[in-house]
This record gives sequence, structure tokens and C-alpha cells, in this order.
Amino acid sequence: MKKIFAFLFVLMIFTSTCFSQGIQGNYAIKNVQTGMLLRVKDAGSKNGTPLVAYYPENWKCMTWSFKNTGENTYQLQNLLTGKTFQPSGATNADVVFEEQPLIPGSSNQQYEFIAVKQDTYLIKIKGADLYITPADTEGSVNSAIILARKRNTPDQCWNIYQQSPTM
Repeated sequence: MKKIFAFLFVLMIFTSTCFSQGIQGNYAIKNVQTGMLLRVKDAGSKNGTPLVAYYPENWKCMTWSFKNTGENTYQLQNLLTGKTFQPSGATNADVVFEEQPLIPGSSNQQYEFIAVKQDTYLIKIKGADLYITPADTEGSVNSAIILARKRNTPDQCWNIYQQSPTM
């Protein structure tokens, strides 16, 4: 009996350690369906610059530093601009995202990463049942990124992979 409790205790510690570490570091965020990455349009740093889809490149403007704010929840800071993205207006379906200064703790700048499988996630804005989704599910360059209701389709799934940009 003591061995079973000891085993369960070790298993519990191991499990909580594995899952509590979360995502750490710098990542590209790639849409499963379109193959496009999240990027601020034209690598712009002006407040209000739209968040768009773009071909994968190893660039700072397409790399996001994950700042943990809670369980599976992060603020994302662009390596080039030092800013983040948030809805351009009220947190509603079909609202586009725009670049803004990162404000620690701001709920409309926090994203919950819901694991679908290894390194694949649904990305939900904190406090609403809305998900980061490409406006163009075919993946045209510089197409908008919007909030949308969950629809269980591959266009709402995102892969992340570590990236060390060269420019």
C-alpha cells in the first residue's frame, strides 16, 4: 500500500511539473490550414498596425516571446516591435487585431493556448469564447486575423515552433 501511495505521489509531482512549465521562449505561430504565420503588417511598429497572415520566414516581426500570465495563458510580445496585438475594438466576433503597446495584465492582450495535440493549439482570447482565426481560410498574404466563434475546423488550429530570427 505504501508503494502505491509513493508511486502516485511521484506521478502527481511529475505530472504537475510537466504541465506547469508551459510555453517559454520565442516562437513562430503558424496556421495549420493555411501554413501562414502571424505577423504585424509590413513589420510596422505604429500603434494600430494590423495583424496579418504571411508566408513563413525566420524574421523578428514573425516571432513572438511568450509571457506567462496564468495557466496556459500568455501575452505575446513581438521581437521586432516589442509590442503585442489585441482586438481593434470591442471583443466581438469578426473584430480584427491590431498592434498595441504591451500592458502587463491587460485582459484583451492575453491568450489561452488550448492544446489540441503536441505543439498545436486553439488560441482563445481571455474572457470570451472567441478564437484567433484567419479571415481568409485560403491563406492570402496580408489577410486579416480576426476573432471568431469556435467552429472545430483546422483554420482555428495553430502550430508553434521555436524560432531564432536572423533579421
